[in-house]
Amino acid sequence: MSPLSMKLRRYNTYLIIFLFSFYQSFSQQSRNSLEKERDVNLLKIEEAEKIIIQTEKSKKITVGKLNVINKQIKNRQDLIVNLKKDVKAQTNEIITLRSLIYSLQKDFKVLNEEYSEMIYHSYKSRSSLDRLSFIFSSKNYNQMFRRFNYIFQYSKFRKNQINEIEKVSLELSNQEKRLIDVNKKQNFLLKEEVSENNKLQKLKGRQKRIISDLNKKQRGLRKEINDRKIALEKLDKLIRDIIRSEKESLLLSEDENIDLLKLTEGFESNIGKLSWPVKSGFVSNRFGEHPHPVIKTVKVKNDGIDIQTSKSSRVFAVFSGKVSTVAFIPGMNNVIIVNHGDYYTLYAKLKNLKVEKGDIIKEGQILAELVTNSDGITQLQFQIWKNNIKLNPEKWIIKK
Repeated sequence: MSPLSMKLRRYNTYLIIFLFSFYQSFSQQSRNSLEKERDVNLLKIEEAEKIIIQTEKSKKITVGKLNVINKQIKNRQDLIVNLKKDVKAQTNEIITLRSLIYSLQKDFKVLNEEYSEMIYHSYKSRSSLDRLSFIFSSKNYNQMFRRFNYIFQYSKFRKNQINEIEKVSLELSNQEKRLIDVNKKQNFLLKEEVSENNKLQKLKGRQKRIISDLNKKQRGLRKEINDRKIALEKLDKLIRDIIRSEKESLLLSEDENIDLLKLTEGFESNIGKLSWPVKSGFVSNRFGEHPHPVIKTVKVKNDGIDIQTSKSSRVFAVFSGKVSTVAFIPGMNNVIIVNHGDYYTLYAKLKNLKVEKGDIIKEGQILAELVTNSDGITQLQFQIWKNNIKLNPEKWIIKK
């Protein structure tokens, strides 16, 4: 084989390795993203599991229990989707690795054949004297120089060929080890997927039993729905009265410790960036009107969102402001309303209040703890208003 052909073979090998390295880099980024997503899902599952354990202490079958089971089902479904994506990514990498290994094996064989051929020709002209005779038998100086250069290049190429064989051999060994590792990881992921599917089926069984039990208690559920409606109406009246009173009296504008315009602009600039009012938990009841989770013919309304969380969780201010009022509403327990200029946040179902009316508060400051009801459910009612307009809090807080 000619030196040119050998060079082309070497460039082809480099190209294969380069393209695969590029693919590996892209694949690694994708795997890292999937692993981060999986970590988030596992954290959500762990949080929901803690809430489930706490709700299990109460023997009563409630909508709160159903909510956390529904959330855990969603968490596990998301995890299974993530695992399927990762398994597919591993499958694609295995296919690519096998293709690369095949190409490297092929190149390794050709390189060895080329090297054997060179050794054979070298053996035929093995004598140093022969090479010297070849040089000094030149007809002129130019021919002698070309012959000398040819022998030098040929010797150099032989050394390069040895290096290439070693490089391809090492790369081949590395990729074969990588293939073994990827196969192991894929097998682990497949087992994990099977395990999560089994857990999911058990959760769906619990969900079905809870819904069945709750359907037998529709009279009690309808009373709960009506009591909640009355409590929300009282909350609605409370915050509207506060907003009207503060706008009419302009008391806040006389407070030297707070800048209303700055608060309004700051709050508006944080849409989608506000921290959660609790450290952990999930949205158990979304904003607006939607069917009841059990009695599908009944629609329930929510002026904010409900966040179900762990027992005695602390509640934090999502933004700086001034406490407009602290009140007690039957069915909602203690309520804190915070003014942020043109915006207001409302926190309900509280105990052990840490602030009073008129306090200037900072973002992240502890406002209170959450009440756990007789059913073992710990849930925050959280609302955001702009003057008299109710806003969807999920659009304002950071997505989990």
